[in-house]
Amino acid sequence: MSEQRFSVVTPVGQKPPDDVALAARPATLDGKVVAEVWDHMYYGDTAFPVLRDELRRRYPDVEVIDYTNFGNIHGPDENDVVAHLPEELRRRHVDAVVLGIGN
Repeated sequence: MSEQRFSVVTPVGQKPPDDVALAARPATLDGKVVAEVWDHMYYGDTAFPVLRDELRRRYPDVEVIDYTNFGNIHGPDENDVVAHLPEELRRRHVDAVVLGIGN
């Protein structure tokens, strides 16, 4: 009987570096532009309006751009949507993003 050899692979990706600098958070959202970005999965269409209303209640001068303006970041056009997202956020002068990812 011959000895069998197997190659073993792991589905775990590489660990990100621990020293990634995070962007500074704004002290307040009043006067800021907040964008909703969503992967169109798991009830974001229910959750985002509630969140949007609460943000506007807490920060009367916040501008919220709803997810329908940015496209689906998970779907047939995701590569194009994600590729253009940074440019679109800059164009709209977005200060913060609420990212909805459900899996």
